[in-house]
Amino acid sequence: MALRILMVLLMLLPAISVQASSPPPTPVLASNHPLAGRIWHPESGHFLTSEALEALFGAAQVVVLGETHDNPDHHAVQAWAVRALVAAGAHPRIAFEMIDRDRQGDLESNVGDLDQLGDALSWKERGWPDWRLYRPIAEAALDGGGTLSAANLPADATRQIARRVEPAELAERLGLDIPLPDEIAAALVEEIRSSHCNMMPESAIPAMVRVQRARDAEMADTVAALAQSAGPVVLIAGAGHARTDRGVPERLRQIAPGLRVFSLGLIEADDAMTDPAAYAAPFDAVWFTGRAEREDPCAQLMRHMKKKAENGGK
Repeated sequence: MALRILMVLLMLLPAISVQASSPPPTPVLASNHPLAGRIWHPESGHFLTSEALEALFGAAQVVVLGETHDNPDHHAVQAWAVRALVAAGAHPRIAFEMIDRDRQGDLESNVGDLDQLGDALSWKERGWPDWRLYRPIAEAALDGGGTLSAANLPADATRQIARRVEPAELAERLGLDIPLPDEIAAALVEEIRSSHCNMMPESAIPAMVRVQRARDAEMADTVAALAQSAGPVVLIAGAGHARTDRGVPERLRQIAPGLRVFSLGLIEADDAMTDPAAYAAPFDAVWFTGRAEREDPCAQLMRHMKKKAENGGK
Protein backbone atom coordinates (compact mmCIF):
# COMPACT_ATOMS: atom_id res chain seq x y z
CA MET A 1 0.00 0.00 0.00
CA ALA A 2 2.74 2.48 0.95
CA LEU A 3 4.57 1.85 -2.33
CA ARG A 4 1.39 2.40 -4.37
CA ILE A 5 0.75 5.67 -2.55
CA LEU A 6 4.31 6.80 -3.26
CA MET A 7 3.98 6.00 -6.96
CA VAL A 8 0.69 7.93 -7.18
CA LEU A 9 2.32 10.93 -5.51
CA LEU A 10 5.21 10.80 -7.96
CA MET A 11 2.79 10.86 -10.91
CA LEU A 12 1.11 13.93 -9.47
CA LEU A 13 4.28 15.93 -8.83
CA PRO A 14 4.21 19.29 -10.65
CA ALA A 15 6.53 21.31 -12.82
CA ILE A 16 9.69 19.38 -13.56
CA SER A 17 9.88 16.32 -15.80
CA VAL A 18 10.50 12.97 -14.13
CA GLN A 19 12.45 11.60 -17.10
CA ALA A 20 15.91 10.48 -16.01
CA SER A 21 18.61 12.86 -17.22
CA SER A 22 21.38 10.28 -17.04
CA PRO A 23 22.15 7.00 -15.31
CA PRO A 24 23.30 7.27 -11.69
CA PRO A 25 27.04 7.86 -11.34
CA THR A 26 29.36 4.87 -11.45
CA PRO A 27 30.73 4.34 -7.92
CA VAL A 28 34.34 5.30 -7.33
CA LEU A 29 34.58 3.12 -4.23
CA ALA A 30 34.36 -0.62 -4.69
CA SER A 31 31.79 -2.16 -2.37
CA ASN A 32 30.12 -5.55 -2.14
CA HIS A 33 27.61 -4.31 0.40
CA PRO A 34 24.05 -5.19 -0.70
CA LEU A 35 22.84 -1.64 0.01
CA ALA A 36 25.59 0.21 -1.85
CA GLY A 37 24.13 2.19 -4.73
CA ARG A 38 20.53 1.75 -3.58
CA ILE A 39 18.11 4.52 -2.61
CA TRP A 40 15.88 4.00 0.42
CA HIS A 41 12.64 5.85 1.11
CA PRO A 42 12.02 5.58 4.87
CA GLU A 43 8.42 6.81 4.80
CA SER A 44 7.22 4.13 2.37
CA GLY A 45 9.71 1.48 3.47
CA HIS A 46 10.73 0.77 -0.12
CA PHE A 47 13.65 1.39 -2.43
CA LEU A 48 13.41 4.08 -5.11
CA THR A 49 14.69 4.21 -8.64
CA SER A 50 16.90 7.14 -9.60
CA GLU A 51 14.02 8.38 -11.80
CA ALA A 52 11.69 8.46 -8.80
CA LEU A 53 14.31 10.34 -6.80
CA GLU A 54 14.64 12.91 -9.59
CA ALA A 55 10.88 13.45 -9.46
CA LEU A 56 11.08 14.12 -5.73
CA PHE A 57 13.90 16.60 -6.34
CA GLY A 58 11.81 18.29 -9.00
CA ALA A 59 8.88 18.83 -6.64
CA ALA A 60 11.05 20.60 -4.04
CA GLN A 61 12.04 24.23 -3.75
CA VAL A 62 15.00 23.26 -1.57
CA VAL A 63 17.07 20.09 -1.98
CA VAL A 64 19.51 19.33 0.83
CA LEU A 65 22.27 16.88 -0.10
CA GLY A 66 23.96 15.64 3.07
CA GLU A 67 27.44 14.19 2.61
CA THR A 68 30.39 12.63 4.35
CA HIS A 69 32.95 15.21 3.31
CA ASP A 70 35.77 12.92 2.16
CA ASN A 71 33.64 10.36 0.30
CA PRO A 72 34.07 10.82 -3.49
CA ASP A 73 30.88 8.91 -4.27
CA HIS A 74 28.86 11.40 -2.25
CA HIS A 75 30.15 14.26 -4.37
CA ALA A 76 29.52 12.30 -7.55
CA VAL A 77 25.88 11.85 -6.53
CA GLN A 78 25.60 15.55 -5.67
CA ALA A 79 26.90 16.54 -9.10
CA TRP A 80 24.52 14.04 -10.72
CA ALA A 81 21.60 15.54 -8.79
CA VAL A 82 22.46 19.05 -9.97
CA ARG A 83 22.80 17.86 -13.57
CA ALA A 84 19.43 16.11 -13.28
CA LEU A 85 17.77 19.36 -12.19
CA VAL A 86 19.42 21.26 -15.02
CA ALA A 87 18.35 18.64 -17.58
CA ALA A 88 14.78 19.03 -16.35
CA GLY A 89 14.88 22.76 -17.05
CA ALA A 90 15.85 24.16 -13.65
CA HIS A 91 18.58 26.70 -12.89
CA PRO A 92 19.77 25.51 -9.48
CA ARG A 93 21.22 27.91 -6.95
CA ILE A 94 23.92 26.02 -5.04
CA ALA A 95 24.74 26.95 -1.44
CA PHE A 96 27.87 25.49 0.14
CA GLU A 97 28.42 24.80 3.83
CA MET A 98 32.15 24.87 3.02
CA ILE A 99 32.16 28.60 2.25
CA ASP A 100 31.57 31.19 4.99
CA ARG A 101 29.10 33.90 4.09
CA ASP A 102 31.68 36.65 4.45
CA ARG A 103 33.59 35.04 1.56
CA GLN A 104 30.76 35.59 -0.94
CA GLY A 105 32.74 38.39 -2.58
CA ASP A 106 35.75 36.13 -3.05
CA LEU A 107 33.47 33.47 -4.51
CA GLU A 108 31.91 35.83 -7.03
CA SER A 109 35.25 37.38 -8.01
CA ASN A 110 36.80 34.02 -8.83
CA VAL A 111 33.89 31.94 -10.08
CA GLY A 112 35.09 32.36 -13.67
CA ASP A 113 38.06 30.05 -13.01
CA LEU A 114 36.79 26.89 -11.35
CA ASP A 115 40.23 25.29 -11.38
CA GLN A 116 41.57 28.01 -9.10
CA LEU A 117 38.43 28.67 -7.09
CA GLY A 118 39.46 26.35 -4.27
CA ASP A 119 42.73 28.23 -3.81
CA ALA A 120 40.92 31.57 -3.91
CA LEU A 121 38.66 30.39 -1.09
CA SER A 122 41.49 28.86 1.01
CA TRP A 123 39.68 25.56 0.66
CA LYS A 124 42.56 23.29 1.71
CA GLU A 125 43.76 25.62 4.47
CA ARG A 126 40.31 25.55 6.03
CA GLY A 127 40.46 21.77 6.30
CA TRP A 128 38.06 20.69 3.55
CA PRO A 129 38.81 17.72 1.27
CA ASP A 130 40.22 18.32 -2.20
CA TRP A 131 38.33 21.04 -4.09
CA ARG A 132 38.40 18.77 -7.13
CA LEU A 133 35.74 16.64 -5.42
CA TYR A 134 33.39 19.62 -5.32
CA ARG A 135 34.30 21.23 -8.64
CA PRO A 136 31.88 19.09 -10.74
CA ILE A 137 28.99 20.26 -8.54
CA ALA A 138 29.83 23.91 -9.19
CA GLU A 139 30.44 23.28 -12.88
CA ALA A 140 27.10 21.50 -13.31
CA ALA A 141 25.25 24.43 -11.74
CA LEU A 142 27.04 27.14 -13.70
CA ASP A 143 26.71 25.27 -16.99
CA GLY A 144 22.97 25.14 -16.33
CA GLY A 145 22.61 28.85 -15.68
CA GLY A 146 22.66 28.46 -11.92
CA THR A 147 24.61 30.31 -9.23
CA LEU A 148 26.96 29.56 -6.33
CA SER A 149 26.56 30.96 -2.83
CA ALA A 150 28.39 30.85 0.48
CA ALA A 151 26.20 29.50 3.27
CA ASN A 152 28.16 28.97 6.48
CA LEU A 153 28.56 31.07 9.60
CA PRO A 154 31.62 33.38 9.43
CA ALA A 155 34.51 32.47 11.70
CA ASP A 156 34.26 35.63 13.84
CA ALA A 157 30.60 34.96 14.59
CA THR A 158 31.39 31.31 15.33
CA ARG A 159 33.95 32.32 17.96
CA GLN A 160 31.52 34.79 19.53
CA ILE A 161 28.78 32.19 19.74
CA ALA A 162 31.11 29.59 21.24
CA ARG A 163 32.06 32.10 23.95
CA ARG A 164 28.47 33.36 24.42
CA VAL A 165 29.47 36.92 23.61
CA GLU A 166 27.53 37.32 20.37
CA PRO A 167 25.29 40.38 19.88
CA ALA A 168 21.73 39.87 21.08
CA GLU A 169 20.35 40.46 17.59
CA LEU A 170 22.54 37.69 16.19
CA ALA A 171 21.41 35.23 18.87
CA GLU A 172 17.80 36.13 18.14
CA ARG A 173 18.17 35.78 14.36
CA LEU A 174 19.73 32.34 14.77
CA GLY A 175 17.21 31.19 17.36
CA LEU A 176 19.83 30.75 20.07
CA ASP A 177 17.65 32.64 22.54
CA ILE A 178 15.11 29.80 22.45
CA PRO A 179 16.05 26.61 24.36
CA LEU A 180 15.92 23.35 22.46
CA PRO A 181 13.37 20.75 23.51
CA ASP A 182 14.97 18.44 26.08
CA GLU A 183 14.93 15.39 23.81
CA ILE A 184 16.55 17.21 20.89
CA ALA A 185 19.11 18.89 23.16
CA ALA A 186 20.12 15.56 24.70
CA ALA A 187 20.42 13.91 21.28
CA LEU A 188 22.57 16.74 19.96
CA VAL A 189 24.86 16.59 22.98
CA GLU A 190 25.28 12.83 22.51
CA GLU A 191 25.95 13.25 18.78
CA ILE A 192 28.68 15.80 19.42
CA ARG A 193 30.16 13.77 22.25
CA SER A 194 30.31 10.52 20.27
CA SER A 195 31.47 12.17 17.02
CA HIS A 196 34.46 13.48 18.97
CA CYS A 197 35.25 10.00 20.31
CA ASN A 198 34.18 10.94 23.85
CA MET A 199 37.47 12.84 24.14
CA MET A 200 36.13 16.37 24.55
CA PRO A 201 35.86 17.76 28.07
CA GLU A 202 32.24 18.06 29.13
CA SER A 203 32.76 21.78 29.67
CA ALA A 204 33.39 22.23 25.94
CA ILE A 205 30.25 20.50 24.69
CA PRO A 206 27.66 23.26 25.37
CA ALA A 207 29.68 25.66 23.21
CA MET A 208 29.87 23.07 20.44
CA VAL A 209 26.12 22.54 20.62
CA ARG A 210 25.53 26.29 20.26
CA VAL A 211 27.85 26.46 17.24
CA GLN A 212 26.12 23.49 15.60
CA ARG A 213 22.72 25.13 16.09
CA ALA A 214 24.03 28.44 14.81
CA ARG A 215 25.48 26.89 11.67
CA ASP A 216 22.23 25.11 10.92
CA ALA A 217 20.37 28.39 11.37
CA GLU A 218 22.81 30.41 9.25
CA MET A 219 22.57 27.90 6.40
CA ALA A 220 18.79 27.91 6.71
CA ASP A 221 18.78 31.73 6.48
CA THR A 222 20.93 31.55 3.35
CA VAL A 223 18.70 28.95 1.73
CA ALA A 224 15.48 30.77 2.63
CA ALA A 225 16.79 34.00 1.09
CA LEU A 226 17.90 32.24 -2.09
CA ALA A 227 14.56 30.45 -2.37
CA GLN A 228 12.78 33.79 -2.77
CA SER A 229 14.09 33.84 -6.34
CA ALA A 230 13.70 31.20 -9.03
CA GLY A 231 15.46 28.03 -8.02
CA PRO A 232 15.54 25.39 -6.84
CA VAL A 233 18.12 25.86 -4.10
CA VAL A 234 20.53 22.98 -3.48
CA LEU A 235 22.42 22.94 -0.18
CA ILE A 236 25.70 21.00 -0.11
CA ALA A 237 26.43 20.19 3.52
CA GLY A 238 27.48 17.52 5.96
CA ALA A 239 24.89 14.85 6.67
CA GLY A 240 24.41 16.10 10.22
CA HIS A 241 23.18 19.43 8.87
CA ALA A 242 20.80 17.65 6.47
CA ARG A 243 18.87 15.83 9.21
CA THR A 244 15.16 16.48 9.10
CA ASP A 245 14.74 16.27 12.88
CA ARG A 246 17.22 18.92 14.02
CA GLY A 247 19.26 20.17 11.06
CA VAL A 248 18.72 22.77 8.36
CA PRO A 249 15.37 21.28 7.22
CA GLU A 250 13.95 21.62 10.73
CA ARG A 251 15.16 25.22 11.01
CA LEU A 252 13.60 25.98 7.62
CA ARG A 253 10.27 24.66 8.91
CA GLN A 254 10.50 27.24 11.67
CA ILE A 255 11.48 30.29 9.61
CA ALA A 256 9.94 29.48 6.21
CA PRO A 257 7.19 26.91 6.79
CA GLY A 258 5.83 27.21 3.26
CA LEU A 259 8.99 25.95 1.56
CA ARG A 260 8.96 22.48 0.05
CA VAL A 261 12.17 20.90 1.36
CA PHE A 262 13.60 17.52 0.41
CA SER A 263 16.61 16.05 2.21
CA LEU A 264 18.79 13.27 0.79
CA GLY A 265 21.24 11.65 3.17
CA LEU A 266 24.31 10.12 1.54
CA ILE A 267 25.23 7.34 3.95
CA GLU A 268 28.16 4.95 4.01
CA ALA A 269 26.82 1.40 4.34
CA ASP A 270 27.90 -0.41 7.50
CA ASP A 271 29.19 -3.97 7.04
CA ALA A 272 27.19 -5.09 10.05
CA MET A 273 23.89 -3.57 8.85
CA THR A 274 22.13 -4.84 5.74
CA ASP A 275 18.56 -3.83 6.66
CA PRO A 276 18.02 -0.23 5.44
CA ALA A 277 15.38 0.40 8.10
CA ALA A 278 17.94 -0.36 10.81
CA TYR A 279 19.79 2.86 9.99
CA ALA A 280 16.83 4.92 11.30
CA ALA A 281 18.08 7.67 9.01
CA PRO A 282 16.44 11.07 9.60
CA PHE A 283 16.19 12.02 5.93
CA ASP A 284 13.47 12.03 3.29
CA ALA A 285 15.56 9.53 1.32
CA VAL A 286 18.89 7.77 1.78
CA TRP A 287 21.43 6.90 -0.90
CA PHE A 288 23.78 4.22 0.37
CA THR A 289 27.40 4.14 -0.80
CA GLY A 290 30.61 2.31 -0.06
CA ARG A 291 32.85 3.46 2.77
CA ALA A 292 35.85 5.68 2.07
CA GLU A 293 39.21 4.62 3.47
CA ARG A 294 40.40 7.09 6.05
CA GLU A 295 42.58 7.35 9.10
CA ASP A 296 40.93 6.38 12.36
CA PRO A 297 39.24 9.69 13.27
CA CYS A 298 39.73 9.08 16.98
CA ALA A 299 43.49 8.65 16.53
CA GLN A 300 43.53 11.79 14.40
CA LEU A 301 41.62 13.75 17.04
CA MET A 302 43.89 12.50 19.81
CA ARG A 303 46.94 13.65 17.86
CA HIS A 304 45.35 17.06 17.23
CA MET A 305 44.46 17.55 20.90
CA LYS A 306 47.95 16.53 21.99
CA LYS A 307 49.51 19.01 19.58
CA LYS A 308 47.16 21.73 20.78
CA ALA A 309 48.07 21.03 24.40
CA GLU A 310 51.77 21.21 23.57
CA ASN A 311 51.18 24.61 21.96
CA GLY A 312 49.46 25.96 25.03
CA GLY A 313 45.93 25.47 23.72
CA LYS A 314 46.46 27.38 20.49
